[in-house]
Formats: sequence, C-alpha cells, structure tokens
Amino acid sequence: MNSERRNEILLAINELDLSGVNGRSDQTKLLEKCCNILMQNQEYCLIWAGKRDEDNSGITPLVAITSANIPNPDCMNLIEQVITDMHKDNPAAKALITREHVVCNDVRKQKESKALREISLKTGFRSCLAWPLRYKDVEYGVISIHSEKVGCFSREEVSFLQAVISDITLALRSQDMTQRMQIERDFNREIVDTMQALLVSVSPCGRIVSFNQTAEEVTGYTEKEVIDSYWVDVLMAPDYRKANQRRVSNVLKGEKNQMNFESCLLARDKSKRFIAWHASFRQNIEQGKVGMVLFGIDVTGKIQRNKELKQAVAQWENIFSAIQDPALIVSVDSVIIDANPATFTAARKLPSEVIGKQVCEILHRGRLKGASCPLEDLIRERHSRIIETELQGLHGSYLLTVSPLQLQNNSMEAALLVARDLTEEEQMKAESMRSAQLASVGELAAGVAHEINNPINGIINYAQIILDDPDDEESQELLKRVIKEGKRIASIVSNLLDFSRRRDESAETVSIRKIIDNSLELVLHRFKHDRIIIDLQLPDDLPLVYCNAQQIQQVLLNIFSNGRYALNAKYKNADPDKKFTITGTEVERNNKSYVCLTLTDNGTGIEHDTIERVFDPFYSTKTKGEGTGLGLSISHGLMKDNKGLLRILSDPGKSTSLIVELPISVE
Repeated sequence: MNSERRNEILLAINELDLSGVNGRSDQTKLLEKCCNILMQNQEYCLIWAGKRDEDNSGITPLVAITSANIPNPDCMNLIEQVITDMHKDNPAAKALITREHVVCNDVRKQKESKALREISLKTGFRSCLAWPLRYKDVEYGVISIHSEKVGCFSREEVSFLQAVISDITLALRSQDMTQRMQIERDFNREIVDTMQALLVSVSPCGRIVSFNQTAEEVTGYTEKEVIDSYWVDVLMAPDYRKANQRRVSNVLKGEKNQMNFESCLLARDKSKRFIAWHASFRQNIEQGKVGMVLFGIDVTGKIQRNKELKQAVAQWENIFSAIQDPALIVSVDSVIIDANPATFTAARKLPSEVIGKQVCEILHRGRLKGASCPLEDLIRERHSRIIETELQGLHGSYLLTVSPLQLQNNSMEAALLVARDLTEEEQMKAESMRSAQLASVGELAAGVAHEINNPINGIINYAQIILDDPDDEESQELLKRVIKEGKRIASIVSNLLDFSRRRDESAETVSIRKIIDNSLELVLHRFKHDRIIIDLQLPDDLPLVYCNAQQIQQVLLNIFSNGRYALNAKYKNADPDKKFTITGTEVERNNKSYVCLTLTDNGTGIEHDTIERVFDPFYSTKTKGEGTGLGLSISHGLMKDNKGLLRILSDPGKSTSLIVELPISVE
C-alpha cells in the first residue's frame, strides 16, 4: 500500500510542469498535490506545510489539508496556534531548528508542550510528525502530519514518509534549480543582447550545444555548422587549443565553478579575433558530469588600439630621442617634464639635473629676483612662437620653436620646445639657399636668352627689308610686326626682372591664371626645345587668390623645372605622352575656400621610400650636379608663408603630381 502511495506521489510530481516555474505559487502547487495524496491515509486528519519567515520569528503556512472529521474553523485555528512562533515546543519549529524529523506518538502525554496538549483535546488529534524539507544546506520549509490515532507513526510509517519526503524535497530542489537556471539564462541573454557578446553552451563531453547570433557573426560559422563540434576546434586558434584545454582542466580540478581567460579565435575567413571569455561550469549531480557556458566579448579592436598606441608611443619616444637638436616638453607652469639626449649634451648636465627643474633655470641659468621670463610667459599663455635667442644654459645662440600641445586626453597641457643651433653650418646652409635662388634666376636667364633671340632676329630682318625699300606697300605691315616682336621681348624681360628683383613681401589679390602664364612664358622655350607638350586645362571662372605673386611664381617655376627633368629622363625623343598637365578647381577645406592646382608630369615618378624626404633641405633625387636639393624645400616654405598648401603624389615609373592650394581672396 505504501509503495502505491509513493508511486502516486512520484507520478503527480512528474505530471507537474516544472519547466515553467515562476516562484512560490509553483512550490505551493507541488506541496498541495503531495499533501492531498498523503491525506488518502485514513489515519491522517490534518496535513500542512509551511516555510520559515525571513526574520526567523515564525512559520508562514503555504498549504493545509484536513479530513471531514475536523471542522474547518477548528483546523485553521489549530494551524495558527501551532505555527505562532519558532519555539522548540512547536514540533514544526523543532524540526526546522534541529534539521531532524520530530515524532509525537501521544501528544497528550507530551510534557513539554502544554499548548499542543490543549489543542489535542480541542481537535481530537493524538499524534503528529514534523519533517524539515531540506536538500543538503538548502531549506525549503517543513511538512507536519497529524493523526487521531495514538502511535500512528510507527517505524514502518516513518520509513515510508522518509522516502516520500525525500521525493518531495528533490522535486522542490528541481523547481528551485530550474528557476535559478531560468533567471540566469534570462540574465545572460539580456547581457548578450545588450553587449553583443558571444554565448556558447558546451555539453559535458565538450560538444557545442548552442551558438548565438553574435557567435555566428564573429566566427563566420552558423549554429547548424558547429553543433556537436568540439568547442576548442571552433572557438580557439590551433596555437591556443592545448593551453586552454589545460586551463579548463586545472580549474575543474580545483573545484571552481567559473573562470575568466582571453584567447585567439580563427574565424572562417582566416582572420584572427581576440575574445575575452567567461566560463561557467554546470555540474550534473546524478552523473557527476560537467558542462560549460561560454560568454565572450570581442576585444580585437581594443587590443589593436592598445597595440597601435604602444607603437605610437614607442615611435614618438624614438623620434624624440633621435632629434639632434635639444627638445624639451614643459608643463604650463614651466616645469620640464621630459627632454631628449641632445638637451643633456648641450646643457652639459645629467637627466636628473634637468627633469623637474624650471625651464628658465636650465635654458637661461635663472633670472634676477622679481624679474619675469619671456619664455615662461609664452608657455603659460599657450602661444606658438619662433624666436632667435641666446640660451646660456645650452651654451649658444638658437632658433627656438615654442609649440603648445595637450597630453593625456586633454587632461594636461604642455609645450614642446625645440632649439636649433645657429652655428656656422646653419649660416652656410642659409647662404646655399640664397645661392640656389640665384641659380634659379640664372637658369631662367639662359632660357630667356634663347627665347628672345628669335624675335630679335625677326626685328633685324624686318628692319633690313624696310631699309632696302622704304616705299614698299608692305612696310607698314612689317613695322607692326617689329612693334609686336619688340613688345614680346619687353614682356619676357619684364617678367624676368619682376621675378629676380626683391619686392615687398606682402600679399595681394591676383589672378592665378596670370601667374601661370607669366611662369610659362619664362620656360616655354625650354619646353618647346625638349618637345614637351603643355596641356593647360584651367577653367575661365577660377576665383582670384590672395598671395604674393612673385613667391608663387617661384614655386611654379621650380615645379616646371622638376617636371621637365623627369620627362627628359623618361623620354629621350618626342612622344605623345611626354606631357605636362595643369588643371585647376575650387575646393573647401576647414570651412575655407581655396584654388587647387594640380601640376602633373608623366615622367619617372618618385619611389615611396624617398617621397617623404623631397621637402627636406639639400635632398635631391636628381643626379649629382643636376640640383641643389633646395627647390621643393624653399617652395614648401613659400606656400606656408602664403597660408597655402603644397603636397606631392607619385606613381613610381608613371607620373608625379604637385598639388598647390592657395586661399581665395575674400575682397
């Protein structure tokens, strides 16, 4: 009979839908079903189940079942009196406190509980049993069974109830674990949906059970493709598999239920993705097996950014240390934060004697009491300045550049000081630059001599014809030609004189087309002689620009000269592709308008490893004796002086383009 009752209870438990648990109502439903089945024993008159209050002051009833022999009001009154407090006189409270079942085979002979004896006289029950509902260290409540029969709870009955209570407790445990897992799954899913994380479930044998959408996107594999695959084969790059398997094994040996680690994943497209994993281990109590839930965040971008930052910092440190001129980083309160080796050499001091000191103390050897330092004023006011000054602390005269800068995400302001020694070598360089400018004039003069030779010969010939026959009817036409050729000579000579003489360095509103025409007039003979095609593609409506025309003409003449050299180096004879192209357009940059000229030659081009050096003084790609290496350096400075921009693009072996941008006049 008892086995049938137990089987009925087990069947009732199995019939309950434990997958949709949602808290106390499901626990009550389970307890109520079990109590009803137990109540089929006709010797039982009352069965109730309750749960200890959170403040440990009493027991809250969850369910109560009574037979028809006890009136309902008396039954409820009985329950209320029995569970009023957690005193040991209360069998249910004693069971919870001692964690053992409590049996009273004759309540009326119970000396300890006077209240229980009085209730027995009123209701008629003679014996009772209270059993704690516990699984290991987790308490789920207490169940109390009452009978009108003395000695109802025999050894056989207690043994039966022990098995039944164990079944009920396991069911409650299953409900609780299912609910906890559901909450955790919902929580994990919410995190995954919010953070776009990888979520992968792994079976106890290491096979993938589930694979979310983010995992599909990161790996390139669909869930269908990876289900039942071994997890390390999919989620770990080959070089990382053994280490991660060993790491997981070590964690399990230490009986931990979770771990964090970072590993590399080889995606389907062979790209490497770095993932920060959190692994939660789920143990099957019955079988002693362990499954795993992997929660991963793709940190590839972060790692790449950190790598790039480290490389940038290392590159900056290398550049800073490699600068041959003294260079210092100074805070806004004029304290030296860092300095390069050239500074220590020039100051003849150790790093410890420079870092952390006031900049005026190091560069100027201090100041008079109460006097201000102009350099510190510049740094404090965050002004950019280039000044020629004597720095006694560095034992010489220097061209000092002061540049404000910001450090650590704008949290700290500082200034970069670079001091260029104005030695005899620097003066020689300056003289060489002036010589290069004169050489440019000389080169143009040689070309102009050839250019004006033809019109002079024409004038002489026309004059001779008129002299031979003054009355000829064609003499008037010949005189017009003489005047035309004379004006042409005057224009060429005037253009050359304008270029060569010193002028006021101020800018003015000019036509870029006129500057180009004047420049071409000076080099046209050379281009024709070398059979170079000039393709001028300038729109008629280009705006006026604001610049120093003479300086921009010098820039263009230098570009023409370099282009001619490159074309002659590639083409020894006439060729349709031996061409120099000039285009122009209007562009917007940083909310300002510019005229952009692109001057392209189809010559030899410049290799990528040298293109970054073409603006350096004295660097030349021409053969020895063909150039000074100053043309583009001077041009770059002139464009900067005119608030313009000079850039270079090159396709080695095919072409080189110089891009000239000049601000449009706002007048």
